Amino acid sequence: MLNILQAPGTVSGQTAVTGTFTATGNSANFVPIPGRGFNVSLWGTFVGTVVVERSFDAGTTWLPITGAGVAISTFGGPVSEIFEEPEYGVQYRLRCMSFGSGTINYRISQ
Repeated sequence: MLNILQAPGTVSGQTAVTGTFTATGNSANFVPIPGRGFNVSLWGTFVGTVVVERSFDAGTTWLPITGAGVAISTFGGPVSEIFEEPEYGVQYRLRCMSFGSGTINYRISQ
């Protein structure tokens, strides 16, 4: 049951990562609860490319999410995607790998 007294962005116990990109860079890290879906959303009017990355070694190495060796989590426009992580302790972040103009708003939440 949803606790309506809980702070927004913390329904799962995980604090949402939110922010904007107005240049290339990285979001803060997000560690989802394993076995549950989590949301990745990008919106705004912008020219740029954002990739969802994950780390299995506490943020030392970041890898794009791939399918058959092809990056499948690279976005050049507004999206709202659901991902699921089966392993404990895996960190996720967004990386703005190219930026042309506008503002890229983002949210990672569970």
